[in-house]
Amino acid sequence: MTTSATYEHMLATRKHMVLPNGASVWKSYYFRTPEGGSPSPQAFLVEQGANDVVPPHFHEQNQFQVIVHGGGTVGRRAASPITVHYAGAYTGYGPITAGEDGLWYLTLRPMMDNGPLYVHDSRDKMKAGPKKHFQSPPIDSMPEAELARLAQPTVETINADPEGPKVEVLRVPPQQRQSAASPERSGGQFFFVVSGTLQTDGVTYPKWSCVWLASNEPAFEFVAGADGVEVLMLECPPAEYRATYSPDLQIGI
Repeated sequence: MTTSATYEHMLATRKHMVLPNGASVWKSYYFRTPEGGSPSPQAFLVEQGANDVVPPHFHEQNQFQVIVHGGGTVGRRAASPITVHYAGAYTGYGPITAGEDGLWYLTLRPMMDNGPLYVHDSRDKMKAGPKKHFQSPPIDSMPEAELARLAQPTVETINADPEGPKVEVLRVPPQQRQSAASPERSGGQFFFVVSGTLQTDGVTYPKWSCVWLASNEPAFEFVAGADGVEVLMLECPPAEYRATYSPDLQIGI
């Protein structure tokens, strides 16, 4: 099922959280499983405070993270806009360390997760199996004036592991129609508007909007807005795990 939300919609859910180690974050949901509903995709923005640290941890679900503001490190690797990080289910990563300007990142999961399992306390919960990890170099966004003058659509492949995550940047000239690759053989696709606007199904999605397509849906089709659009496509591999979902544990990041 297609699920979507704009940046403005997401900000209406913004709330402050303090992690167990004292780190300060703000968390804002694009979408999540409604109370009483079946587990569904999860997308939210984390605003991590200056110099704060999220300890090494893992999750029960596959996930992408997209750095959109500030800077810092994920593990030992520097991260700045727009860096894409991927960790498969039960794959440890971190710490996530924010710099002087803080660190903002999207977290995108094809299935709702019960929250972080910190490596120091949860080694007994780590499952054997494939450990998939990927982090891109910073992806340069096309300047708005250049995007508006673009003559033909372009697709930049950032990662194309046939058994892992797929990451592409779609850049589409003003008013032109574009179709993404079919999600049929994947674990679903997220589309994040980096700049410009796009329209699909009669709805306009501005910068920092997010759209999710399940694997049983047709390929995502859209029309670029008056100034063109730059879209990050994040395709999940088929899920290796389906952990028991606990609605009461929608905490942490």
